[in-house]
Amino acid sequence: MDDYPPFPGFRKEAFDFLKQLAANNDRDWFKARKSIYDDEIVFPMRCLLAEASKEAMGRNLNLMGNPKKGMFRIYRDTRFSKNKDPYKTSCGAVVSRNGTTKSYGGIYIHLQPDNCFLASGFWSPETSFLRAWRAYMAEDPRHFLDMTQALDDKGLSVQPHDSLKRLPRGYEDHAGSEIENYLKFKGFTTSREFKNADFQDRSLIDHVVQKMEDCYPLLQYGWEVEQRA
Repeated sequence: MDDYPPFPGFRKEAFDFLKQLAANNDRDWFKARKSIYDDEIVFPMRCLLAEASKEAMGRNLNLMGNPKKGMFRIYRDTRFSKNKDPYKTSCGAVVSRNGTTKSYGGIYIHLQPDNCFLASGFWSPETSFLRAWRAYMAEDPRHFLDMTQALDDKGLSVQPHDSLKRLPRGYEDHAGSEIENYLKFKGFTTSREFKNADFQDRSLIDHVVQKMEDCYPLLQYGWEVEQRA
């Protein structure tokens, strides 16, 4: 992995660029200003991923940041979308088990003016994984609830990105149980919101490290599920 300096914070110019991109979402505008994107967003994000990886290693967390493979592309896939804007108006990156965006479970870093946050967990998993999660949860509800309590103790709560209206077939006997609502979840994530100023400060690395440690019980649980899927 290439050496990167300590994370410097995202400067005001990064937020200005994303705001202007939202108002000028076309290829000519972006091409003329790509150097700003590279300097103000890509470079500091890569620094953040590199430093987060070193911190995770020092804490024996099974997570790493890869400056080259841990960022999501800014280019949108418009093939099946009515929205033909070519670019995302945010920047996303992950710290995961293999450092790539393809790995299940990790920390997601979202940079966007007035919508900055750190999330973690398992977003929109495949059906086979979700079935294995539900089976594991139903087999040992206390193990799952102990994990959610560990998160609660850190001020986090497990949330779905989407949820069924009814219990999935085969789990009707869990109606009224402590895991009833969780069985309806289509994903399992936690999130913390931040102000723009928080992402502009070098201390963001501390927030990322804290999120890695606080959400680790959720990640471990999901990795146990993955072994069963």
